[in-house]
Amino acid sequence: MVMCLRGITSSRQLLLSRARSLPFNISQAGVPHTTPVWLRGGVVVTPARLFSDDNTERMKEAQKIMEQYNSGYSKQKKRDWMIISVSILLFMFGVSAAAVPLYKLFCSATGYGGTTQKHTKEDEEKLKAMTPVEWRPITVTFTGTVNPNLDWSFEPVQDTVELVPGETCLAFFTARNNSTEVLTGISTYNVTPFEAGVYFNKIQCFCFDEQTLNPGEELDMPVFFYIDPEFALDPDLINARCHNVSLHYTFFNTNDKQSRFDMNEIMANVKSVITGKDKDANNFQIPEGDNIVEVNDLVYKEVIRKGYEKDFVVPGVKVVCHVTGKIKDSGKVFWCTKGGNPFTYTAGVGSLIQGWDEGCIGMSEGEISKIVMSSKKGYGKIGNRSWNIPGHTDLEFEIEILAVR
Repeated sequence: MVMCLRGITSSRQLLLSRARSLPFNISQAGVPHTTPVWLRGGVVVTPARLFSDDNTERMKEAQKIMEQYNSGYSKQKKRDWMIISVSILLFMFGVSAAAVPLYKLFCSATGYGGTTQKHTKEDEEKLKAMTPVEWRPITVTFTGTVNPNLDWSFEPVQDTVELVPGETCLAFFTARNNSTEVLTGISTYNVTPFEAGVYFNKIQCFCFDEQTLNPGEELDMPVFFYIDPEFALDPDLINARCHNVSLHYTFFNTNDKQSRFDMNEIMANVKSVITGKDKDANNFQIPEGDNIVEVNDLVYKEVIRKGYEKDFVVPGVKVVCHVTGKIKDSGKVFWCTKGGNPFTYTAGVGSLIQGWDEGCIGMSEGEISKIVMSSKKGYGKIGNRSWNIPGHTDLEFEIEILAVR
């Protein structure tokens, strides 16, 4: 900014010096002394002098100088704004590129979000001198889930272990490829409660390492870890009376490149809006059978196993269940809690998609039923991008009621 102001000042001084170098006086211009005279920057300006033939060349020269100055100033201004804009874009790109590794460093340093700590060489001496805190027993629970796009089974060999802070432990998880093709998966993890993550140190782990399994191949993967003795002195964990820690892994398919947006589906949606015709009108049909229960015109329930005929699902109760969600036409699984933590929700309060909530009402504890619904009772015309479910898709949920509270 200072440089620009200096440039403007020097240019104005140049114009002023050139204008002053144009010699004339009022009498030479043939202008009466009564003619109005203006003084601007030390230069005498009169109407007669402005339009006299003798001053035509001087006016052209002054105009040319001013045009050169304006042109140069405009180019300089555009160049400055371009430099500023490019600098801002480069800065934003650098910040976005560094956000992920910086966030990982932050989580690793603070344990934020249940991120565990990595065991380093500097910790070896600490590990040798570490004394177990016998009076602070902890139960560590292991769970594992698989993203629907990876056809694997993944579960812990042991559900829980009992240990104390300062004691090392070795646990195993088992993964199996259920498909007919070679698949590569990679896992992420977290620890709950989140405050315990900073004390959970993994000496050996399979997380963030690609695991490739042939069709039908099974692999045991170890986790060697310990909980820092300082866990026993953390005031937040003491106040929460924390005696249980959960280590959870989720496997994802590294080869999954399926787009979340289907252009054919998008164009079909646009066409239905323009024509005013519902794309999936009158396509949903309810079959007949002894185990088929019609909930309404767009939802029906297929009973797989009857419940205990007590503790029924009614609006307002808490329901604990295992869920397997599928796309009705293709049978593709997009969500499954089996082998992991069950799903808990409150019935009849609108926290679920409408078809699921309506289909579960009346189910009893211990019952397993398949709830099938039209897209109108599911995710409608929009679909669910998180689960790769396109719009106008009929769904089915196999639900096992574990408890009604």
